[in-house]
Amino acid sequence: MTVHRMAAALLAVAAALVAAGCGISPTGVLDGGAPAEGFRPSTRLYFVSGSRLRAVTRPIPWPSLKETLDLLMDGPSAAERARGLRNDLEPEEQGQLKVTSGQAHVRITLSAARPVTRATPVPMPSSVAVPSEAPGGRPVLWMGQLTCTAAGALAARENIDPDAVTVVIEQKVPIRTDSFRCSEFPRG
Repeated sequence: MTVHRMAAALLAVAAALVAAGCGISPTGVLDGGAPAEGFRPSTRLYFVSGSRLRAVTRPIPWPSLKETLDLLMDGPSAAERARGLRNDLEPEEQGQLKVTSGQAHVRITLSAARPVTRATPVPMPSSVAVPSEAPGGRPVLWMGQLTCTAAGALAARENIDPDAVTVVIEQKVPIRTDSFRCSEFPRG
């Protein structure tokens, strides 16, 4: 008889649950919207705004490191310029830029150093450890543009933190080599 009592009790509980319902009123057919798109690979470039670097995301799925730096050298789009972004890199250097990389390491070689032609240099905040000018009188933000763009591109491919990537910028004229991480430059 205990089996019959247990079956009766389970049947009573099931009937009570069905009678109680879940408290949701019936509705008609609802449109769920567009399907989920998931992760979309993109490319991040760093341009200058005032005395800081600003990241711009372009919907280009992971070009090579050289192609990413070529996009940077092309400068901001018209819409990005309208938002006050500028490029402190010389477009003429694009063909003279050589890039090699390894795990968490990028080397960018510039065969010529040209000063940025701008009426007044952008002052750097005193809390930043990077010198205010690089060889040739160029503001260091151009180095930040190269460093952060290259570090971000390599980090995306290697699935590592961009600030773990060391970027070496080597200039042939004048001969000089500097090593940076993106975290050394003012961003925001």
